[in-house]
Amino acid sequence: MKTVGRLLNMEANPAAVNMAIDEVILLTQKAQPNPTLRFYEWSSPAFSFGYFQDIASEVDVEACRADGIELVKRMTGGGTVVHGWELTYTLVLPRDAAEMDISDVYQHIGQSLVKAFQKLGVPAQCYTACPDSSETVPNICLTNPAEHDVMSDDKKLAGVSVRRTRDGIMFQGYISLDIPPSFILNRVSKDPEVQQSVREKSTAINIDGRFITRDALIQAIRETFEIGIAFNSGKLSSMERVEAETLVETKYATAAWNYG
Repeated sequence: MKTVGRLLNMEANPAAVNMAIDEVILLTQKAQPNPTLRFYEWSSPAFSFGYFQDIASEVDVEACRADGIELVKRMTGGGTVVHGWELTYTLVLPRDAAEMDISDVYQHIGQSLVKAFQKLGVPAQCYTACPDSSETVPNICLTNPAEHDVMSDDKKLAGVSVRRTRDGIMFQGYISLDIPPSFILNRVSKDPEVQQSVREKSTAINIDGRFITRDALIQAIRETFEIGIAFNSGKLSSMERVEAETLVETKYATAAWNYG
């Protein structure tokens, strides 16, 4: 019998709220294990940064603010992700389920997404890293594929980052649905060469005459997502919402977390 989990298809929220909700879902796994797959949106353009990144050294913070781009640091690793033109998802597993090999989960996620994209007529395949590669690349998720990320025509279409804690394991991922405007892509780095590389290497589902909606993409993923858990539609609890609000105020909206 499959483990049963919760599927959350949520509304758009500010960047700090989105990150707070993810952490709250992770924190509750110890007391109330509940595998959760969450799809969500962003109420404003945003950049999320990996846990080990220095936001202020990589982007022009004041210019981002002037352009209405929110900046937030994630709990997970990886590089900069541009939000507002993609489908974002988070998979949270309780610790007992999380004992499975992380690479295996990555692989299952990537393979499931490839099947979903192919159902929608989007050419896709999982990325296989070259062990001999020594090329130095910018820490930008849009252009820097890792093992089991999803590629389309040699460009990165979907990526995921991970964080394991004593409570469980969290995978935060994105799927490029549309290509952001150039002025947004230019803000991902202070370096003009990196800006050009991001513009040239970015791809998305909705190119070459395709127009696939967010709902159609979610439905395709629901039909192909296979990690041994059946996800049934659910909702965020009132307690989770209250705790997320607290985390926004004490963590994700603070300069100490984002720039410290």
